[in-house]
Amino acid sequence: MFYCGWDGGGTKTRACLLNGTGTQMNEAVFGPLNPNGAAMEIVRQTIRDGVAWLADACGGLQNCGGLVVGAAGISNRLTAGLIQDTLKEAGYSGSLRLLGDHEILLAGAVHGPGAILIAGTGSVCFGRDAQGKPFRAGGYGYLIDDVGSGYALGRDILTAVVRGQDGRGKDTCLYELALDALGLKDLGGLITWLYSPETDRRKIASLAPLLADALRENDEAALLIARKAAKELSELVLAGWKRANLTGGELAYSGSILEHFDLIRDGVTEAVHAAIPEISVIAPRHSAAQGAAMLAREYFQ
Repeated sequence: MFYCGWDGGGTKTRACLLNGTGTQMNEAVFGPLNPNGAAMEIVRQTIRDGVAWLADACGGLQNCGGLVVGAAGISNRLTAGLIQDTLKEAGYSGSLRLLGDHEILLAGAVHGPGAILIAGTGSVCFGRDAQGKPFRAGGYGYLIDDVGSGYALGRDILTAVVRGQDGRGKDTCLYELALDALGLKDLGGLITWLYSPETDRRKIASLAPLLADALRENDEAALLIARKAAKELSELVLAGWKRANLTGGELAYSGSILEHFDLIRDGVTEAVHAAIPEISVIAPRHSAAQGAAMLAREYFQ
């Protein structure tokens, strides 16, 4: 028997196939699997392509002992229903589990007690305690949370810009960087863009890379933003460890913010180690797709 995991994203879906002993046998990449970021027919085609690949890789779908699909927004009934129905239509009727992307990330990232800290468009610390019970801190959405995320950085960049222009904060090169990035001429145009109905949280999050340019200039406002993000992300980790009553364990990082901003990542590590030196900060041991396949083998073997 084979066991398969899918890591469904907004732009692509990664698949991993394991045999009964846990050895990776095959992998593949398909299209998007998030209806919030792609048309439903495109998502359906991704699923059909995935099932066709699975049938070929297993030598027939009857040889697949189980499938775990992980994706953001999977708790949405419409999303879950679309995936389940299209899988059946494509010919897959075997064992199935739908999970959040944070769950498959954790399964692949760490062994034993510990957590994964995710900071991309949103943010969350998700882990398991010494008994395997899950815990989380953060991840309550951009309106009230998602500290240290791409959205939070984009929002803080805009805050620094208006404060600098008012004289309430330091002058910052983020002003010119933001205008250039958006093709705007002045602060009035920036505010009009910000409150336009077409400007959603992803467009605000898309400003986050500007922070890297400002950091290279040792811009004071940018340094404050990065340090704030590091502090708030480390608080997610420490709150999770306290809730789980852990004194050690593994911590892995995931997401574009932690991957691309050394100052933020190193700041998190420094703060975490200052509070709990026994935490081992590691690179994720396996991919999210591998984590999903590992869970499929665990659930269904």
